[in-house]
Amino acid sequence: MAAHVVVPVIIIIVVIVILILTGYIYNPIVDAPSLALVGFLSYRTVYVIVKTRKRNFFSYTGKVGEAKEDIKKGEEGYVMVEGEMWKAIPLEDVTKGDKVVVVKMEGLKLVVKRQVRNEERIQ
Repeated sequence: MAAHVVVPVIIIIVVIVILILTGYIYNPIVDAPSLALVGFLSYRTVYVIVKTRKRNFFSYTGKVGEAKEDIKKGEEGYVMVEGEMWKAIPLEDVTKGDKVVVVKMEGLKLVVKRQVRNEERIQ
């Protein structure tokens, strides 16, 4: 079991034992499992929220897509990245069907460049 799960479980158990010993819980057979379940679910919910808060799920930088039309350098055209159509501004001329790599995002437009093929690198 991972350490980030063990510590909260121990804290929940200690709180339940304290509540039983002080008399705040009259029927520990019903209340203890309920408190344990609610405490653990609350912990996991907060843990997931805290861990995913800093992630940027909508970052397309470095992802590979495909040009859906011929696009001249500096003009706008459409590319398909991860199944979504995006307006793109290429850094170089791109022809329909070329693989492109996303360099950065500018608002709702992607700045892309043509992906270098292995054959082009060799020559």
